[in-house]
Amino acid sequence: AGIVFFVKTIDKFVEAEPETHINREIVTQMDRLNNQLTGGTNSQQQGNSTFTYGTVDGTSYYSQLSGISFRAPSDWSLTSYAESIPSSSPKDLTASSGNMSASVIIQYENMKMYGYKSLDDAVNSVISIAESQNNSIVDKNAQTKWGGNMFKGVIYKKELMAGYATYYEVVCTQIGDYCLKITLSASSDSELSIVRSYFG
Repeated sequence: AGIVFFVKTIDKFVEAEPETHINREIVTQMDRLNNQLTGGTNSQQQGNSTFTYGTVDGTSYYSQLSGISFRAPSDWSLTSYAESIPSSSPKDLTASSGNMSASVIIQYENMKMYGYKSLDDAVNSVISIAESQNNSIVDKNAQTKWGGNMFKGVIYKKELMAGYATYYEVVCTQIGDYCLKITLSASSDSELSIVRSYFG
């Protein structure tokens, strides 16, 4: 008789979940079942919005849905989720630098499912999470424009150990029924600015 080992992999990109989002696993399972029954495709109708995954080519990403583009240096690794069954709040991209000092997460959160009545609710949720984890707030009024969309959010610093910290910028905009949330992380404020420059 052989021995079977079960190995659980953990996503290296971990982000705090909003407190309002308690039924994610149930909704995800319902999405999977619905896609199995309907034949499942690479897009999903949500109210008046049809979600479509962005495309990755080497170290470049482009979303036709949002108009967002991301072009990283050759040592970056990009992961597309386009082959996944879309959930109600699909992750579209994760990316990390070659030395793992910087990363990017692009995710769409269903406004209704997260309890967001407006984009301000989404931004306030991000700020609340950052403050509740005792992070140092750098800027509560971070704003940027990518792909013709105005984003707003927060920049904060997480102290890891004496002399070491990670800087985060989390910005949001509304795309149809979704809050498009982009999370950047870097080892310094200057590196964060460099990562920001990869977007268009």
